[in-house]
Amino acid sequence: MSIYADVVLFINFVMNTIILVLTAYAAGISYKWKRILVTAIVGGVYTLAGVFPDLAILYSIPGKLVASALLILLAFGYRSPKITVTLIGIFFIVSFTLGGALLGWLYFIQTEAPFLTVNHIIRLSWQNLVMGSVVAIILIRVIYKKVLTKMYRKTTYYQAVIEYAGNSQAVTGMLDTGNGLFSLLGRKPVVLLTLQPALQVVSTEAADFLTSNSADTWLMNLEQCKDSVWLARVEVIPCRSVGGRDMLLGFRPDRITVMTEEETVNTSEVLIGIYDGEFNSRDCQALLHPALLTGLNMRKEASTCKLPGQ
Repeated sequence: MSIYADVVLFINFVMNTIILVLTAYAAGISYKWKRILVTAIVGGVYTLAGVFPDLAILYSIPGKLVASALLILLAFGYRSPKITVTLIGIFFIVSFTLGGALLGWLYFIQTEAPFLTVNHIIRLSWQNLVMGSVVAIILIRVIYKKVLTKMYRKTTYYQAVIEYAGNSQAVTGMLDTGNGLFSLLGRKPVVLLTLQPALQVVSTEAADFLTSNSADTWLMNLEQCKDSVWLARVEVIPCRSVGGRDMLLGFRPDRITVMTEEETVNTSEVLIGIYDGEFNSRDCQALLHPALLTGLNMRKEASTCKLPGQ
């Protein structure tokens, strides 16, 4: 039997690229094409190593686990133990889904009973490879994305403290992988904060302004606010809501501190967007931008994030 290394390498390069991109999509993380392509090539070389008997250990279960972890680190970099383990798990789920989709597609298009002959062989053509990949992409996009997002959101609540002008307010925040809001000035990530905790952190004059005006008139009536220092920190945040575009009122705090299991994150490079409503979970007062913690979903699209609940 002849083995064409270039063919094997190219096929694995294509499949590895698909798997890594789908892993990033299912996890909701950003990625760089350069790292994805380099990792896909490394994965193809790893596959070729299987033809050498002396390297058989690389294809043992521990060897495959180590190789998968190294591929994830190479493709997406180190984030945290929890995130890295999650990415490895998603990587295997996507790989199994893609393999199962390919096998399922081959049996689906087969017109003869597979068990009538002992030496039944299924030939994998480029057309079948593409169709199986399409099936896998649909499955991951429709099913796994929703399931993984729900599972992920259940375990990503953090305690945070927002500080401004000598005031501080502790809140429970949820890491929202769907939050793609960035400020127009300085491209700072936006943390959405409900009104009540926002009233506790701003000055009395600013709080009076927010409570004496309805949310849809905050931007129009800014001149009524008597706190000029706070007004100097105010920024307009464009976002997308159902039926068109919308605007949120935001301000730059002195600092936000987020406590995670691994570390405590402090930053002043953030914008607080005041949200006059409630999130799906009543125990949550803030939606934390993924850029604060893990770099998840760092698509810098300042005007494309939907408002919560819409």
